[in-house]
Amino acid sequence: MSEELYSLPEIYDIAFTWDLTKEIEFFGRVFQELVPFEVERILEPACGTGRFLVTLPNHGYRVTGYDRSDAMLAYARKRIADIGDPGKAEAVREDMTTARFDREFDAALNSINSLGYLLSDDEIVSHFRNTGESLRQGGVYVVHISCAYEAPRDEPTGGTWEMERDGIRVKTTWDVEREDHETKISHQINTMEIDDHGEKTMLLDRHVLRLWIYEELQDLVRRSGTLEYAALYGEDFARLPLDTHVTGELGNCYHILRAV
Repeated sequence: MSEELYSLPEIYDIAFTWDLTKEIEFFGRVFQELVPFEVERILEPACGTGRFLVTLPNHGYRVTGYDRSDAMLAYARKRIADIGDPGKAEAVREDMTTARFDREFDAALNSINSLGYLLSDDEIVSHFRNTGESLRQGGVYVVHISCAYEAPRDEPTGGTWEMERDGIRVKTTWDVEREDHETKISHQINTMEIDDHGEKTMLLDRHVLRLWIYEELQDLVRRSGTLEYAALYGEDFARLPLDTHVTGELGNCYHILRAV
């Protein structure tokens, strides 16, 4: 994640906080169908501003999020103190490549392609291995990512949305500029038009993320030795066969990995 955007947790939170009800209901369905025990404790790598940390407890879960950004952690901890439940949510400082909790959690969540900031195979395998070892056997890791587009991208592709809170309006546009299959890198750009009580500014942020190829991702999961593919869902929460040809045209899919 760009350090510039991550140093502005309030703006980030306004831009990326929306109603999570349907997504959390989907998680609950996945847990019921795929986990052989009741899911109570959830781990969230790259928790950011804590949008799940203050929402999941309302659905009966206890959640631990971690992030490496001190600014994000401070914001998340304040949110937990203000509107969350400190007894059911916490935010700790850890890194995705090294964070490991010994079989402490029933499930884990990684949303909005946060996993993409791990660029090398070794980093990704290390993260998968450690996360698998942090889950009880049979627990699941829900990874929300978009794979490479099949058709060449002649122009940037992405989406635009507007969010407002307490007189601050943020119009966000996120585009995939180009995908480099040789280096396995996706070059993306994020622009934010910020109107803070009439004071207008523009933020332009470039992101270098892992370019996900479904077959390569499956291999990285196998290499972890602690996780295996359990299921695949589209961005509409409909289940897809594991042998689906997954490309960027399908949008952000939910990859369900089981701890072994």
